[in-house]
Amino acid sequence: MTQEYSAVLLRYGEIAIKSNQTRKRMVRQLVASIKSALKEKEVPFSKFVIEYGRIFVETDHAVEVAQVASRVFGIVSTSPVIVTEAEMDIILDVGVELARQEFKEDLTFAVGGRRLGTHSFSSQDVRGNLGERILKDLADLNLSVNLSSPEQQIYVEVRDEKAYIFTQTIKGVGGLPTGTQGKVICTVSTGLDSPVAAYKVMKRGCVPVFVHYDLTPYGEEKCKNIAIRQVSRLAEYIHGYEVKLYIISHGVDMTHVGEHGPERMTCLFCKRNMMRMAREVAIIEGADAIVTGEIIGEQASQTTRNLWAINSVVCDFPILRPCVGDDKVDIERIGAEIGTYEFASEGASCCTLAPKYPTVYSDLSKLEAAEANMDLSILKELVENAEIIILRKGKRRG
Repeated sequence: MTQEYSAVLLRYGEIAIKSNQTRKRMVRQLVASIKSALKEKEVPFSKFVIEYGRIFVETDHAVEVAQVASRVFGIVSTSPVIVTEAEMDIILDVGVELARQEFKEDLTFAVGGRRLGTHSFSSQDVRGNLGERILKDLADLNLSVNLSSPEQQIYVEVRDEKAYIFTQTIKGVGGLPTGTQGKVICTVSTGLDSPVAAYKVMKRGCVPVFVHYDLTPYGEEKCKNIAIRQVSRLAEYIHGYEVKLYIISHGVDMTHVGEHGPERMTCLFCKRNMMRMAREVAIIEGADAIVTGEIIGEQASQTTRNLWAINSVVCDFPILRPCVGDDKVDIERIGAEIGTYEFASEGASCCTLAPKYPTVYSDLSKLEAAEANMDLSILKELVENAEIIILRKGKRRG
């Protein structure tokens, strides 16, 4: 008899240790995000059941639901499950049938289990009895037990009157549900670092508003397109919220900088103007912070002294740098996992303004003296005239 998965078990992590009020609020937001994701992917479901530490989705498309939900922030892992009564005989019969259906011959296996509620048996009873039945009833598969590193596993979770039996666990993205924190302005170039920085704060429940600085004519035309593809990939992780991208013509003000600023300080003038324009977007969007992908020492403009000089132009918004202490290999790994590495690897040259010998230890008084000769009012105008692309429509706006 073929066993059909009729539900999906969804696990969340950090949410479970919050206060009762906070946990309930976050779970509601998590469920709303999952429903939005399923509707977007046109994966049908019939009902959500919320229990302490678990969310169950009743559906005839359990495998698809498990895969979609695993990419929703807040979910640690998912499993398509068979739902049975919490009776030992029924659990053993269904468990053996599922093992027959899913296990491969000549491999090792283990039985996992946990129990919540009052029953006439323990979780150890379930594990031991089901393991014995599988060895006996599936002797033709030549299976052997390995509790430390099994090649395949069947798991039973008993909760009050029901038991949930499964063989597959899909790793989730984790973090906190989208919208549990506020909006953040995520500056995104075409490199590796900034998309990963944006992803890290998105994973912590923030709703992103992306900003890309178009340096035309000081970079390749394809840079803008790469940035759009990067942030479109990131936006796939956001469900139920509007996500937008500002494209600001940064090349205009950099022409002005080149006429009035010392060449060695070009990168610092560039970054300081970026932060000034990000601040304008933050005010427009009602955001709480500005996020960049800078890493200490990764470039000349990212020495600690230069980061301090960049920070000094924005005093009313925190500038967050989630990747500040990461090694490049860490960034590459995360970029590959979330799907933004492939775009950065195209190797577009997006800035030809960088001097041969840039300043690594900035003098703030000299920076400010040079900027006194520049018309910085153009920055607000550039933001007001920015191209805005709606990457994702949503009823909730953060």
